[in-house]
Amino acid sequence: MPNRKVGITRHRAIWKTPIQMKPFFFAGVVRHSENSGLPLRVPVKEKYMHKDLLFSAQYWGIPFRLPKDYTNKMLTTSSVVPQRVLVAAQLRDNALMEDLARSMWHRFYAYGKPVFTKDQVAEVLRDRHVKNADELMMASESAEVKNILRENTDEAIGHGCFGAPWMHITDGHGKVLQTVFGSDRLPQVADFLAEPFKGPMREKISK
Repeated sequence: MPNRKVGITRHRAIWKTPIQMKPFFFAGVVRHSENSGLPLRVPVKEKYMHKDLLFSAQYWGIPFRLPKDYTNKMLTTSSVVPQRVLVAAQLRDNALMEDLARSMWHRFYAYGKPVFTKDQVAEVLRDRHVKNADELMMASESAEVKNILRENTDEAIGHGCFGAPWMHITDGHGKVLQTVFGSDRLPQVADFLAEPFKGPMREKISK
């Protein structure tokens, strides 16, 4: 659930703090941190998590339905293709990356359609009328994009990341002051930054 992303993008207009989003490879983080205790691997946590996802989506005003065979897909399907496409999109335009990330999420969590393969991601690009979409898909396979995704992932791991969502709060020189895990920590993040927290701001929902 990108509740953190949703909350931050809605608050961005009223915050002075600059925000930068970086795609990283979730499976790589999990493997490196030996995070075998993922909630989906524990039946009682899995059951609760499914309910909590809907509960959180209702709070943020996000369309949501649990995709079919969700647990198996999340535990066995790689997200490296969409993550590389997001990196390639960010190299072209940051707003494009954010738009595609939101659209990929909606495809999977609002409509129950998979978004893991090249063909599936290409459908998202066509739906969003992305210019030169074929070039973007080709760029996602470049050494540059693969290196950036690896660097983003290594950066997260280097600061103790073990899951997602994950945030670094840095000073003006790039020094990490605080790391934050979880989709429910935006009030604490706002307080740390001395920025206002205005709740779900559902009036800011992106169509």
